Amino acid sequence: MGECVVGEEPESQPSGPVPLRRGKQVVVGLLAEPDLPDMIARHLVEVLPGELAARVSRDVDWRVEIVDDPFAATAHDGPVIDKARLQSEGRPWEIALCLTDMPLEKPNGAVVAMISAADRVALISLPALGGIRLRRGTRDVAAAIVDELTVPPDDEDSKDPRSFRLIRRETPPDGDVDVEMVMPVRGGRIRMLAGIVRANRPWQLSLGLSTALAGAMAGSAFGILYSAIWMLATVLEPWRLAAITVAANGVLAVWLLAGHGLWEHRPYPRPVGWLINAATVLTVVNGVAVFFLALFAFNLAAAALVIPAHHMATVLGHPVGVIDYLRISLMSSVLGTIAGAVGSGLEDDETVRRAAYGTRRQIRRRIAQTDQ
Repeated sequence: MGECVVGEEPESQPSGPVPLRRGKQVVVGLLAEPDLPDMIARHLVEVLPGELAARVSRDVDWRVEIVDDPFAATAHDGPVIDKARLQSEGRPWEIALCLTDMPLEKPNGAVVAMISAADRVALISLPALGGIRLRRGTRDVAAAIVDELTVPPDDEDSKDPRSFRLIRRETPPDGDVDVEMVMPVRGGRIRMLAGIVRANRPWQLSLGLSTALAGAMAGSAFGILYSAIWMLATVLEPWRLAAITVAANGVLAVWLLAGHGLWEHRPYPRPVGWLINAATVLTVVNGVAVFFLALFAFNLAAAALVIPAHHMATVLGHPVGVIDYLRISLMSSVLGTIAGAVGSGLEDDETVRRAAYGTRRQIRRRIAQTDQ
């Protein structure tokens, strides 16, 4: 077990819950990984002091500090809370809350938090909290953990009653962790899957693929400028247009997944490995959908600007309206997406992984490759 220096007595070691008294300043440290955990931690710096005053003690001067650190680099080289404990050593904090976007699961459910009362260190796994209302969920869990680490064990009446009702408090057999907050298996994996996708931020994918975007623009220009595409777009049945739209998006998604090694082959525990790969697929599918919708909006604006209605009517042989412009823009976007799939093949693998994963997954992949 590592040492964790407290704020008022740096020479001493933590020994259980922090004794609270009137006028005492309690420093809560947030150790956050890059990307989503860092964003959540910066929100907690603003709101957590007031939340702790309302839900734990108003007689204490609460202060929250933040340090960025990718402490949970890999999932298979030791317990993550041990790394969190090690990284929090020597910091002037009474309590250390460590935020990670690494999913943690045990047979009894998805792990939301691990608490070491002796070291006053807790690990919060954001994916277990799901993909929506994440800031509020993290704030509630953080307040419940601080309450756990400041109230004597025999004073059960003061426990925060507003914590997640779905979360169970369990005592694991591992002596390094005193309490685990666990989301049940039923529904917990779906929440964790949504949380992993949220951490991947799929809307960033389209912005990171510059070569694919250039190819998509070129393919779309072909659809907007050539009258043969107009005629085909306006005569195709709706189901055919829908089918080729799905097919084009599928081609781009498969090209990204298969062509750039986004599928994980690392030795994760089985449920977590399945969730990570399922989340990768959903991240790419959602990212491709955002890519297509942005391309469609661009093509619709370009078609309205470039193609005069009277000229389109002359080519098509009938009066035109908004539906015709929508059809032509959709067909142009399909052509552009296919061209974008070809363009994505020219992207560097690291560029695609950076767009799909962000900083922390890249760090973990590099460390895993080094270990292997």
